[in-house]
Amino acid sequence: MAWPTGADIQQRTDIVLSYNEADEAYVVDEYGLDVTQMILDAIAACAAYCHRERYGFDEAEVTETLDGDYCIQVAHPPVMSVSSLTWDGTTLTEDDDEFEVYDRMILIPKVSTTGLQRTEPFDLGRKIVVVTYTGGYSDTEGATHRAIPRELKSIVREMVVRELLRIDHQYREMKGVRRYAIGESSADFSSDNRLMSDLYARLARGPWEVTGIA
Repeated sequence: MAWPTGADIQQRTDIVLSYNEADEAYVVDEYGLDVTQMILDAIAACAAYCHRERYGFDEAEVTETLDGDYCIQVAHPPVMSVSSLTWDGTTLTEDDDEFEVYDRMILIPKVSTTGLQRTEPFDLGRKIVVVTYTGGYSDTEGATHRAIPRELKSIVREMVVRELLRIDHQYREMKGVRRYAIGESSADFSSDNRLMSDLYARLARGPWEVTGIA
């Protein structure tokens, strides 16, 4: 399941968009608004809210250097595969059950100062873990990919729809003014995150937020 497109937004707003092949963007011709960029901005806003500024949501291979612990919390979940992991300079392998991979974390069962030992506990001193893994969401679902959650896609789409309708009203009805007054009443067209408060509440309930990462 891919991210929303300009065609998805047009269907829900009845605002006519044209597709610019050169820029690969959906645009409102009348006032030159790039709706494709608005979608990217909404995805970025959701990523920032969920503490995913570093890698966003899209599937990618990343390398992280972390302080060692029993439980390694990663910055780019869900983890789909781990290509390499070293604990204090010692290379560990998943095939030998030296670590276990979960959606949001990697667990290292037991390790000692003299090498890998299934029967000895951790040395509790500070250790450095370097892990390279593939994480994040994909356009497809399968054994090695996790599709973008439907709820997350819906939140992004609704953010763009609301912002586009606000901007469209400003340009079509009020000829592009930032603020207007009628008698003693006034209003402005500045973006207001209060209009998105219910969407941010939905974001906060989802499994895509990263916690415990510096």
